[in-house]
Amino acid sequence: MKTINKLITLFMMATAISAYAADINGWATTTETLNAFVKANNRAGYVKPIIDNIGNVLNSNWFSGSTIDKGFAFEAGMPFALVPIGDDDKVYKSPYSNNKIPSIFGRRCRADEACNNGTIYGNETLNGLPLFTYPYMQMGFSFYHARLVLRGMWLPAISELQGFNLWGAGLQYSFGHLYKKDKNAVKSLDISLLFGYNSSTVKYQPKEYKSPLVLDITALTADVIIGYKPIKEMEIMATFGYQYTNMDASGKMTVKDDYAFLGNIKPDQSVQGNSGFKFGIEMAFTLGNMFHPVVGFDYAGKSSFTTNLLYFKQQNGKE
Repeated sequence: MKTINKLITLFMMATAISAYAADINGWATTTETLNAFVKANNRAGYVKPIIDNIGNVLNSNWFSGSTIDKGFAFEAGMPFALVPIGDDDKVYKSPYSNNKIPSIFGRRCRADEACNNGTIYGNETLNGLPLFTYPYMQMGFSFYHARLVLRGMWLPAISELQGFNLWGAGLQYSFGHLYKKDKNAVKSLDISLLFGYNSSTVKYQPKEYKSPLVLDITALTADVIIGYKPIKEMEIMATFGYQYTNMDASGKMTVKDDYAFLGNIKPDQSVQGNSGFKFGIEMAFTLGNMFHPVVGFDYAGKSSFTTNLLYFKQQNGKE
């Protein structure tokens, strides 16, 4: 009887392990996804689309115009960028061949394929995302043609998301006052320089684990902003610059007793996102005394859309 019980126990464990090794629906299991954050598994490309999208979101919305007046001004709002999840986000080049295989945003294994072929397929939840965005609050203070920007966001633990925080700071300086004259042809043209830095931490803890995966995200940008005002209520801006983004995974993910067969995971992957040249076109509007929305398009390795619609500014005195 004892022998039969042992055989039944072994069979049940083997069945459970099989279910986790190859999801019956063809999607990557939680464990397979998490193991991509371990450097030794050589799957940085699988999770790279995460920092590609987050980096572009965080390096957006730093400015609301190229001109910064001499008088004191205060601004605040909730800007956000929209980054479409494209086909390039759903595949990456295998480190062992030139073949393109599914990323964390990629497809599942089809019914006509051998799903135990060693390929790790996409995550079911992330595969359905059409857009990527990241929420934060932002405020700014300007005086004597210089502008300080502060941003941040904090969320409590919600289900498997065990923590989220973001803080950032930016500095912008406008040069237009150095060359503008009352009768000068370039009176409506301004140039400014901006530096922005973001730091964010995300903690994710699936139900099978006692401790979370920790993702530390860094994003910074340096931009030249050229603005032109065809009318007082609108400014058209072109931006050129450089951005850097990076994601470091850490943590010691210990499994719960009921899932001991999965094994512990120690994430240590470091992945660089879209880093390099960037450009964009934005339009800022002054509607009434305070409403100051900004919309635009940016490109830094992939496209994103600036949607700074809920933004307000109070200007006290100008040049």
